Parts: sequence; C-alpha cells; structure tokens
Amino acid sequence: MASGNKLGENFQTLTPIVKAPLSDTLSFFRCMEAYGAKLGRKYCDLEHRDFNECITGDKQKKRAEAIASQRRKLFLEGKLDSPFLDNHPEPGQFKTDHFQWNRIN
Repeated sequence: MASGNKLGENFQTLTPIVKAPLSDTLSFFRCMEAYGAKLGRKYCDLEHRDFNECITGDKQKKRAEAIASQRRKLFLEGKLDSPFLDNHPEPGQFKTDHFQWNRIN
C-alpha cells in the first residue's frame, strides 16, 4: 500500500488515465527538475518532443496527408476506382457502436 510520496514495490511509475497536454507538460517539467537545466535539455528531449506533438498535432497531420497522397497515387495508377471513399460520413456524424456484438437486452 502506498503511503505519502512512496510507491509500492510493484509500481514503477504512475501514468495518467487520460493523456492530455497538461500531463505531458508535467512529465516534461518533472524530468527537467530531476536532471537540472543543463542535463535536462539532453535527457528530457523525448518528453519535450512528446509535449510539442500533443500541442501541435504535426504527426497526425503528416500521417493523414501521407494516406491521402497514397490514395491519390493509387487512383492515378488505376488501382482504385475513386481517390476517396464515396459514402464517407461527415465530421462529427459518425459514432462507433461499441456494443454491436454484445448487446444487453
């Protein structure tokens, strides 16, 4: 059982349930506090890049652009009938039905 600031022996780290920019900020500053200003720039780079990605969403945008360009390329080569899906739902209209296979009646 954890008491005070100590973690139990089975726990390595505590991670947040919901990933948000605030949790990435706290992770970055916790790392900077542990290593200090000079070494923190070197060793906390991963947390800093993760924080920047969470704020800007660059990887998600690049991934969507890569998928769209690949579909356009396949369409121009004649391997696809249309570059994008015909019956694609509008943003905000599609909601997944997580209980479609296991409904409670």
